[in-house]
Amino acid sequence: MENVDLEVLKTAIDWVRDDQEVVLATVAKTWGSSPRPAGSMMIWRPDGQFAGSLSGGCIEEELLAKFADTRPAKPDRYTYGITKEQAVSRGLPCGGEVTIVVETLRSAEEGTDILARLARRERVQRVLDMDTGQSQIETPDKLARTGFEGTQFQIVYEPKWRLLVIGAGQLGGLVTRFADQLGYEVLVCDPRENYRQSWLGDGLSLHSEMPDDFITAQQCDAQTAVVALTHDPKLDDLAIMEALGSASFYVGALGSSRTNAARRQRLGEHFGVTKEQLDFMSGPIGLDLNTRTASEIALGIMTEITARRNGVKLSSERLTVRADDRVV
Repeated sequence: MENVDLEVLKTAIDWVRDDQEVVLATVAKTWGSSPRPAGSMMIWRPDGQFAGSLSGGCIEEELLAKFADTRPAKPDRYTYGITKEQAVSRGLPCGGEVTIVVETLRSAEEGTDILARLARRERVQRVLDMDTGQSQIETPDKLARTGFEGTQFQIVYEPKWRLLVIGAGQLGGLVTRFADQLGYEVLVCDPRENYRQSWLGDGLSLHSEMPDDFITAQQCDAQTAVVALTHDPKLDDLAIMEALGSASFYVGALGSSRTNAARRQRLGEHFGVTKEQLDFMSGPIGLDLNTRTASEIALGIMTEITARRNGVKLSSERLTVRADDRVV
């Protein structure tokens, strides 16, 4: 769940508790290019105040105008961007199409329940009956996604993406800054007291236990990435072993190709880590950008994590350099 949608949900709860009439619009389906994914939300109230987004702005304006003086008695759906002309006029990329479900919120109870479950890192499903306007909260199937099932609109909420960083050094600090801007919940672990005392990551959770205990305690799920950045095998290996046995969508370790080859051999021969698990590990960590600085290494790490999160396989090839040092 993106940070902006989490904040929209929190705001909706506050407005309903303040006895405001709140209208909720949710992206139900997208086809082709679409500015916001299914599940994205927007809310507004009679005085015109709104929060969240559904597109580049034109859909929002049309809905605000449509419901300026009325509230939907029951849920309804609206589709935008069916033709190229509509896509252009409403600010959608050419060929994009999006279906929006609009409803009136009358209770804060469901939203509070959803937030509580998300805080426990559970997936949550809200099922809305389009005919009656009645809804209920359920635990979704593993493969459930936001969309329609007959007259039922199913909205699946997932915990925030999370990044666990082992190592409170300079590189760890740079990685956390990128991750924070990308909306990750970031937790940092370093059992070395001198590194913790020198840590400059304001507002982040800093843990002091051993990396394996830390990873185990976090109960890594499919919304979690783990990076081991201490460059100390006594610490990084502990984290990697635990992370590779979890459901984490990304596990990466700092070090050269030689260092990580030795790590794979060590973990496989002496600690029983399977070849499949070792192949899953990213090491050397990050996309190869022929980096020169710690900031570039951090960028390469977060680029690779973002690609993995979005189901994209990236590769890099260094360009040939001529004798005069110009890249060709």
